[in-house]
Amino acid sequence: MRALAVVLLALGLAAPGCRRVRPATTALPCTHVQATREVRGLALCEDVWTCARPPEGPFDRVALRRIAACAGGAGPLLLYLPGMHMTSEVPTTDARADLRLYLAQTGLRTWGLDYRTHAVPPDASPADLEALDRWTADVFAADARWAMAFIRAAEPGPIVLAGFSFGGALAYRVASEERPAALVVLDAAAGGGHVPPGSGPALDVASTRLPWPLRRALLAAVIADPTGPSPLPGYASAGAALADVLWTSQSFGGQGGLSAARDGMSDPQLLARLLASEDRWWPRAVLTAKPPRPPRSPLPVLAFASTRMGPQWVEEVRAAARAWGGAQAQVRELPGYGHLDVLVGRSAARDVFEPVRAWLAAAPAD
Repeated sequence: MRALAVVLLALGLAAPGCRRVRPATTALPCTHVQATREVRGLALCEDVWTCARPPEGPFDRVALRRIAACAGGAGPLLLYLPGMHMTSEVPTTDARADLRLYLAQTGLRTWGLDYRTHAVPPDASPADLEALDRWTADVFAADARWAMAFIRAAEPGPIVLAGFSFGGALAYRVASEERPAALVVLDAAAGGGHVPPGSGPALDVASTRLPWPLRRALLAAVIADPTGPSPLPGYASAGAALADVLWTSQSFGGQGGLSAARDGMSDPQLLARLLASEDRWWPRAVLTAKPPRPPRSPLPVLAFASTRMGPQWVEEVRAAARAWGGAQAQVRELPGYGHLDVLVGRSAARDVFEPVRAWLAAAPAD
């Protein structure tokens, strides 16, 4: 069905059962494809617009992905800003493992942004990667504001900015200059983030412990069969290897801060699918920005904080939510959760997705 839908779009027709969303003409060119997916018997229509952005270099393009019930939707429009290296792709059909699918099946309309990094191939040359040197936080914020304007031109409704990790920090930055209806912040503070040591314009999602070819092999092995052999030596299975690599990640504290899958908090196979959808390269420049200033008047804010990175991280999440949302900001701690578990944890539908849905249903439009 998905392949048929994409072919129909190429011919200028809508996918079967999909309502065409028609945004205003943009200044720079866009392409559009449409497909359908079924979640718990409900047909969801998925539209992707890929659009050029200034200064129209070879990698200066972003994508917007809309997922909503084919029969139509109502309520606020949620624009999701992914984390560092992450994309708006939805690598699952299980609504219990993706916030946007969960919300779409309840009738909400969701959008997601692919950053310019999604256009950079994994095998980009050092000369190609020089383009990332000018991709600052201001460039990413401008892309997010452009996305908000695109959505407003496409369909009516108040826009809620949602973001995970870097995407949450970006949502705070955007809200400092252009007020959304509300903010949903998934395990994020307002700062620019830690800048890893080293030089060069691009950061590699791979690491010394898990170089790019081995990373790809491990994720593919876990996706195929978590109980199967591990390409990373010293482990009883591929799933055990990935769970341990994530548990011991020193950038997140080394105690399940990145994911507590080793303790059963997340399914390693879902984590592998999520990680396999990541972009390889990330601009170092985007992490060097000064933190944004909170708006003059508070916004409705709902924030979630994982606890495996320790109480200081929880306090940073809380402080940012209160700086933007005032005393009415809601912050939910997630005991036992690592960073990625907020997105795909076994209990994320109960602890994160449903509270988001309920809050959006009850929160007044700003």
